Amino acid sequence: MTRLWRDGSTIRVRADELGAPDSFTWQGRKHSVDRVARQWSVDEEWWRKRIWREYFKLATQSRMLVIIYRDLISGQWYLQRLYD
Repeated sequence: MTRLWRDGSTIRVRADELGAPDSFTWQGRKHSVDRVARQWSVDEEWWRKRIWREYFKLATQSRMLVIIYRDLISGQWYLQRLYD
């Protein structure tokens, strides 16, 4: 089962010097990143309301597999998908 938040659930992220997440806090609990499985960028709908994001699919040390993204316009981070 997968939980999806289309617009994302707000998280706080600590990133390394290259901008990759080291850890994130979601619902008051900190999760350390074990490894980044995939990273990709999206830049679309620039002619309407621009969607410009950097996505990370990652595994945490607490055994979660998630997709998080950073809105490159606002700088805010979001959790979008949690795999069970």
